[in-house]
Amino acid sequence: MHPKIKFKIDPKKDISTFFDFLKDAKYDEGRNFEWAILKHHPYFKKFNGEIDKKIVKDFVFKYYSKNKKAIEKNIITHENNWKKIEKDFFKLAHDLFLDTKWPKGKYIAYTTMWSMYPRFLDDKTFQIPAISKKKKVASFIIAHEMLHFIFYEYFLNKYKKYKSHKYDFFVWHVSEIFNVIIMNRPEWQKILKNKDDGYPEHGKIIEKLSKKECCIDELVDNIVLEVNKIV
Repeated sequence: MHPKIKFKIDPKKDISTFFDFLKDAKYDEGRNFEWAILKHHPYFKKFNGEIDKKIVKDFVFKYYSKNKKAIEKNIITHENNWKKIEKDFFKLAHDLFLDTKWPKGKYIAYTTMWSMYPRFLDDKTFQIPAISKKKKVASFIIAHEMLHFIFYEYFLNKYKKYKSHKYDFFVWHVSEIFNVIIMNRPEWQKILKNKDDGYPEHGKIIEKLSKKECCIDELVDNIVLEVNKIV
């Protein structure tokens, strides 16, 4: 059995996500906050990181109100496009992980006006574009985040010493590298039709390990060895 994804529009989720990016800026030198928020919403630059919640709330609700019809239309398109590939996605995931069961969770895809699409491991929710010119990009994002959820279940059971450290950057590095290598394989590209270059700091590891076809256990072991060299 695999989970069924629900699709929701919730401006409050975007307010919360904004402050998640802002909070995490101190760990990634503001990179994700720049990419996710400031690049497409330069309005927030003038506040220099000192941003009142009411300012964000007003900005977000105004955006959702102004683009209400477009967002509603987009989320229907996203859901329909996902339905076209979900059977194939879950078959590939099953063949990859075999004995790993999908973890319990809400499995909700929320819309977001921001330019990055975070996942929330605790409740198995994530975000997809509220408005996107590339209509099928949401299906790729959904596949990416869903693969993360089952990968974390697999990884934290295999490497039990990380079970209490699932939010560590080490595990994040491993999961992101794993996703890019797997999703760029031909059988995955056949349904996704959208390649992922991953994060810049992972480029050399991805290039090196993508050349070697191997089972999931060996691949993950190799990723762990390589990540240990960079953290």
